[in-house]
Amino acid sequence: MSNHPSTYYIGTARRFRRKRYLLVKRLLPTPILRYLKIYYAILIANNRLSKDSLCPTSLSLGGDAGLDAVLEWIRPEISRLVGFEVVPAFSYTRQYAKGEMLPRHKDRDACEVSVTVSIQIPHGAGPSTLHLKAPRSKKTKVETFEGDACVYAGPEVEHWRERFQIGGYIQLFLHFIAKESPNYPKLMFDGRECLGAPFHKGRRKKKKA
Repeated sequence: MSNHPSTYYIGTARRFRRKRYLLVKRLLPTPILRYLKIYYAILIANNRLSKDSLCPTSLSLGGDAGLDAVLEWIRPEISRLVGFEVVPAFSYTRQYAKGEMLPRHKDRDACEVSVTVSIQIPHGAGPSTLHLKAPRSKKTKVETFEGDACVYAGPEVEHWRERFQIGGYIQLFLHFIAKESPNYPKLMFDGRECLGAPFHKGRRKKKKA
């Protein structure tokens, strides 16, 4: 995160209101990014990631305590960027496999403000590309490198990823709801007791970014 002047945040909030998404370069500082790469290596070595129905050949993990900590740590910055206070819902992460694609979709209500951050890009590969279709706007795409993020209104903005030609892209998804939203406090922590708590058995842990 960076300590930007107030004029920067006035501009990002205005763009988010108008476009419903933002490209944020270097949202995660280098030390946090380095730490997360080590943390992911530990998660993968311990088989903590599994598969979900949306991207069945990729590996994913939801509600992890360590990644929920990033969710809460970054929350004040996300509030400044979008121009209103947000509260945490849940974190999710995915390591995309070669040949995987993300279908075009919108997110559920617990993802009022969604953040997808590039954690790891395979050596020699191009940026991580997210395609977007905001209301009353043409289709566009956002390209991110490690540490960069796209912030978007999940239930409003259609988003998808085309088929990956190289496997190993790791994305971290951080989801928030507005404190002034009708979904607060019901969807705070996405129905869990607190950050880091497991989802209830039988709950459909659905993440689509």
